[in-house]
Amino acid sequence: MDEWRTWLSWSTRPAAESLTMGQRVVLALLVLVAGVKCRSGQPNVLLIIVDDLRPALGCYGDTLAFTPHVDALASHGTVFTRAYAQQALCGPSRTSFLTSRRPDTTRLYDVHSYWRRHAGNFTTLPQYFKEHGYHTAAAGKVFHPGIVSNQSDDQPYSWSETPYHPPTQAHKQDPVCLGADGSLHTNIYCPVKVSDQPGGSLPDIETTRHSTAWLEEWAERDERATNGPSQPFFFAVGYHKPHIPLKFPREFLELFPIDTVPLAPNRWLPKGLPSVAWNPWNDLRSREDIAALNVSFPYGPMPDFYARYIRQGYYAAMSYTDSLIGDLLATVDRLFPDTIVAFIGDHGWSLGEHQEWSKFSNFEVATRVPFIIRNWRRAEANVSLSTPHAQTTPHTPPRRRTKRSSARPGVEYSGLVELVDLFPTLVDLAGLPALEQCPSDSHKVQVCTEGVSLSRIVNTNQQEIEREAEIKKHGKDRESFGASNVESNAILSQNTNFDHTMKNRLMPPKERNRNIKTKTAAFSQYPRPGPIPSKNPDSDQPHTSDTTIMGYSVRTDRFRFTAWLRFDNITYRPDWDHIVAEELYDHKIDPSEDRNLVGKGSYARKRKALFGVLRGGWRSAVRWR
Repeated sequence: MDEWRTWLSWSTRPAAESLTMGQRVVLALLVLVAGVKCRSGQPNVLLIIVDDLRPALGCYGDTLAFTPHVDALASHGTVFTRAYAQQALCGPSRTSFLTSRRPDTTRLYDVHSYWRRHAGNFTTLPQYFKEHGYHTAAAGKVFHPGIVSNQSDDQPYSWSETPYHPPTQAHKQDPVCLGADGSLHTNIYCPVKVSDQPGGSLPDIETTRHSTAWLEEWAERDERATNGPSQPFFFAVGYHKPHIPLKFPREFLELFPIDTVPLAPNRWLPKGLPSVAWNPWNDLRSREDIAALNVSFPYGPMPDFYARYIRQGYYAAMSYTDSLIGDLLATVDRLFPDTIVAFIGDHGWSLGEHQEWSKFSNFEVATRVPFIIRNWRRAEANVSLSTPHAQTTPHTPPRRRTKRSSARPGVEYSGLVELVDLFPTLVDLAGLPALEQCPSDSHKVQVCTEGVSLSRIVNTNQQEIEREAEIKKHGKDRESFGASNVESNAILSQNTNFDHTMKNRLMPPKERNRNIKTKTAAFSQYPRPGPIPSKNPDSDQPHTSDTTIMGYSVRTDRFRFTAWLRFDNITYRPDWDHIVAEELYDHKIDPSEDRNLVGKGSYARKRKALFGVLRGGWRSAVRWR
């Protein structure tokens, strides 16, 4: 690094007077790179996971959402607008993206098995960072709790220290929701006074306080270190809300007056929906407030007045979580600006669309998730990471709100991506050894990926973000800045010590866009115990031993096609010759997936082609651009 600084200071000095503004900006960036790398060696990584979060965020164009802090994060990063979970259930989804294996490889479709014993000793995302010199820590819900993570959050494999779980999470099912009768109930809709709650707090508040304290302590450790900074960290923080029950500080209701909350625009059964595809939201029906509505099983609609309350509660719960994420991000940006930040939801959630509530399906609304990455290279560009933090506490929302946050995505990527892509992407961005693609049978392969790395997309987008910031900062017009940037890149690339990743990031866009893996399809799946909705066995969350049908779904640029197949729960294999039912939705004319076109003659050829894509699987859907 000293040699690099010397080269910067002496080899460019004779020509310093002749450098263009763009060249000087690039050289300034490289000086900052040297400082950051010398200080930390490798970037820190912060992974934020939000439970049951559909893209109900301002940065995803949701006009009802009020999420200024996540929107601010998005304004400095890459927003993947079409990202999909591999199964719309917490345990299988988290196991999938934390191992970068799909449910048919983890053999986990429920929350009753531990993948290391059940399928294979697969290395996890935090474990990989730990094995490559990182200190790994977790707070809140990262792995799904219980047997699915061996009652230990996969300790000691994945974490350098015992994961933190908030004490008040023990009261998650307690009757703490104030009803109209003045007594306490176990409801879905549950705005509360925080000080009156067991323990005087809520789980996500405790998780945030622990996380910010952990970061402060880690920073103090760095300050006390005599031999330079301590090892880099991989820190995962999991938020419970807006998972049900929708329990949040009641003050956040002020952001969403009930008469301003719209109903789902497509609150009816899709035409031609096969019964096997229906999710009867059994988990909601067991709650006292929903049970009191006496909704008929399985297709009875939620009354409109209560549908508004649930939708209001979901958005209020997400605004509450956003306020806590703001505190977390502000602490990270103040103490560790050289940090990669990844933000995801583990799957989507239906809010009355198709007359459904909850997840448990293959619909777009259940499988599509938010996925945002802010690369650590922003620190090198010397662009402020933090945005003015709203004057709020976890208990007090803003007094006023706008319809939308003013923050817009830094760069949107509209290609198809999947949560299994998270693991290889973070590995590449951190500069660790890249993951190999998994073979067809990978049960004995500890480390591999069934996704693709999105790092080149993130790096490409990151330069655009930095370039726009420098243009604005220096008042430089885009055309001349781009030309001088290319000139500077030609000069700097001659240096043999020049960092390859940095060189790639400064290449002209056409050069940088080569050799990027993209996908023609994204894949999801969901199990069923039988062809019709049932309470016992639970057709929403069937035990694998009860599963007889698997719904395999493929999302292409225009279509979603789902084939419900007979499934062998002993061999974990579908019978492609035994089709129980099918669904086909054309997003060009029906983006809400309200009309099943599988029986329509004009779509017969397309249905056959999509079945072939589905059977061909994810490997056949990856291509080089």
